[in-house]
Amino acid sequence: MLSKFKIFVRLIYTGLLCVLLFQSGSFSQEITEVINEPDANQVSADTEFKFNFSVDWNRFRYNDSLTYFEFTATLYRTLLKYVPEEDGSFSAKFLVDAELIDGDSVIAKKQWLNINKVDSLEQIDNNQRLYCANSFIIGPGEYQFKITISDPNAEDREAAGIFPVTITNFPENELLLSDLQFASSIQKDTSQSIFVKNGYRIMPNPMTLYGIGLPILYCYNEIYNLKTATTDSGAKYIVNYSILDKDGKLVKTLPVKERTKPGTSSVEVNGINVVTLISGPYFLLMEVEDKETGEKVNAQRKFFVYREGDFAEGGALYKSREEIAEEGSPGLDADRYDVMSEKEIDLEFEYATYISSSEERSTFKKLNLDGKRNFIKEFWAKRDQSAGTPANEYKQDYLGRVTLANRSYKGTFRSGWKSDRGRILLVYGKPDEIDRFPFSTENKPYEIWHYYSIQGGVVFIFVDRRDMGDMELVHSTARGELYDQDWTRWISPTGVSDYDYSGY
Repeated sequence: MLSKFKIFVRLIYTGLLCVLLFQSGSFSQEITEVINEPDANQVSADTEFKFNFSVDWNRFRYNDSLTYFEFTATLYRTLLKYVPEEDGSFSAKFLVDAELIDGDSVIAKKQWLNINKVDSLEQIDNNQRLYCANSFIIGPGEYQFKITISDPNAEDREAAGIFPVTITNFPENELLLSDLQFASSIQKDTSQSIFVKNGYRIMPNPMTLYGIGLPILYCYNEIYNLKTATTDSGAKYIVNYSILDKDGKLVKTLPVKERTKPGTSSVEVNGINVVTLISGPYFLLMEVEDKETGEKVNAQRKFFVYREGDFAEGGALYKSREEIAEEGSPGLDADRYDVMSEKEIDLEFEYATYISSSEERSTFKKLNLDGKRNFIKEFWAKRDQSAGTPANEYKQDYLGRVTLANRSYKGTFRSGWKSDRGRILLVYGKPDEIDRFPFSTENKPYEIWHYYSIQGGVVFIFVDRRDMGDMELVHSTARGELYDQDWTRWISPTGVSDYDYSGY
């Protein structure tokens, strides 16, 4: 299971679901893939920005020989392209392809289209996720589960991931449990819905993160093969929940619950307050005892708690500057590097060209895949400006600017981050102000970027010199950048313009 803190923190404030056609799942595995170019079959160095999603799955008994494999996928709303509709609203789509693969053969496949509509683009923000789900009914075996999500409105937005999945059956001769399914809420509900199962509406929490904004850990699972009672006490079963820390030490024990058997199978639902736990990873351990036979069975699953106050001064995880000086973090999403391909890691490190040293670039080229995975974690950890906390805001901000550059400044022959405007954005950050001048009969298109807090105030001037939509840097007042006193010749051959160029 991958670390998910970066996305987890945002999930706490997520409230919007895209509910379409199918049922939800759990058992968390996160996919983080960069998108493919429209004409590429594999993730390549030309990839423009990260189109990513997460997928979870759960396994339940279907019958004695088959398993109900239930999965859900979720992605941020802002990753999709919303297009205007005739009624004035906007809609986005994401197409999901899911496959179960046995060896070289696809033995099960499902494809479906999800649609989300909004009245205004202002309704969309960075904290909103869309969800969809589906399932396979499958026999025991070792499989590969592949899932691909693409945006039909944007040909270059696609991501895919593949995971090993073990499917076992649920025979009738022993007490058994399904997977533990974590949720953000569980309520009784008898309606027909993709999120309703056995009389409960289960709203998924694929990130398995809880904290101040989501203090109750809700869980659902199914119990199989309870024995028919021969005594009064045998008509009961006992459920015991406990919470362990990452080292397996007992942190919290919940009161033992004694339930009356509804039959040979039962559904177990619980809500546990975990907001008092200190930020970090934990395991929920569930144990069931059949009082008729004394037979016991257990299941456990990992979850995370994040409370921002734990890392503030005086918080439970606060350390002095001296203690944390060498404890930079590679980021909340650091474990994604463990499943990224070499091309993907190469691309992310290439994005960091402007902030890496020649020695670092030389070392990186000599490493194998495992070495590159460790190197890039250390690379970002060394640049963490808030050491001692799980987040790496510097990396998050930098890669966010890469995404912005690729979306906004792609040229005819190069990616946005490689363009002049992309480089300035990555090196100096977002400008305080931009003056934009479109094409006119007297001037070529050009932009003037203002940075008021750098070197006492600097400007960067970009001109579409070749009339190809690619703005090039022609002049700057920043130290070490291109300086051309006669830069106005690139804007207007006559040197005539309504703009006041004095001081540049």
